Amino acid sequence: MANCSICGRPAIYVNPVNNKAYCRNHFIEYFEKKVKKTIRKYRMLGKNEHIIVAVSGGKDSIALLHVLHKLSRKMPGWRVTAVLVDEGIKGYREKTVENLVAYAAKNKVDYHIVSFKEYIGASLDEIVEKGRARGLPYLPCSYCGVFRRYVLNKAARRLGGTVIATAHNLDDVIQTFLMNIISNSVDKIYKLTPVISDEEGGFIKRIKPFYTVLEKESALYALLNGLIEPEYVQCPYAEYNIRFTIRKLINELEDKHPGVKYGLLNSLISLTQEKQTRDTVNKKQVCKICGEPSSHPVCRACLYRYELGLTTSEEADRITELIRENPVLKKYVYLKQSS
Repeated sequence: MANCSICGRPAIYVNPVNNKAYCRNHFIEYFEKKVKKTIRKYRMLGKNEHIIVAVSGGKDSIALLHVLHKLSRKMPGWRVTAVLVDEGIKGYREKTVENLVAYAAKNKVDYHIVSFKEYIGASLDEIVEKGRARGLPYLPCSYCGVFRRYVLNKAARRLGGTVIATAHNLDDVIQTFLMNIISNSVDKIYKLTPVISDEEGGFIKRIKPFYTVLEKESALYALLNGLIEPEYVQCPYAEYNIRFTIRKLINELEDKHPGVKYGLLNSLISLTQEKQTRDTVNKKQVCKICGEPSSHPVCRACLYRYELGLTTSEEADRITELIRENPVLKKYVYLKQSS
């Protein structure tokens, strides 16, 4: 067994790239310093912030909530509020809600639970059923990702948040990077930055404090701090997502060639930095249906609602009109306008 490179005590973690070993206390110190360095490097937070932490109740998001709550006690101008989006997945979300409620009670953290049902008009289970009944080709994860971002932005704005912090770690980022390459979604790659900021259209700044943190590091941090039970609850829709195949492949590569993950992240950073000078990345507009930020006249969330039959008749008529006026929208709509 390795010994801590700092104090000589038995190590519980060895950095796979530089082989530096850490005991329990020095790992926690290493982890928190890494997060603070990322926050400073990318200027994620100012002196006065109402930080909305997107919490699922899993290891990464609870770990992020814990770190930011801990830092906020030293920053009088910071206020931390946890927001959990309940998609409505029977037999899955209930457990992670319990994790958040338990943490918030123990640490006196303000939290809010919002739902797809409340903001979209249907749970994810109902949305998936409606989509299949209508013959729509979208995977459950496609609906979930779009609607989660949509609901989170609305809820954060309602709560007066100045920034949304998400627990996307290094593994999440590079997996999404490769998924977008495979699906030829090049434009989406340039959004995989540590900070996404836009003051137009009510879009709230988003930050990823775990951008340089490995998934196994955030999991270990959560376990060492007693934030979660050592168990894994998988979303029942996970089997439909290519992410898990890519995750396995990247982990296998990392085992054989330590440093692959950091190499992929550095490649992504290089690409996004080059693209930041181009105006097309920063052009935003507002959805003409709901008023949320959008890359097109109608946002993806409203297009999904339209296809699922969750819009009002007035909204549906307006979307149909906008599709006819903006041919670019046609490639994002599977159902014919007469449906």
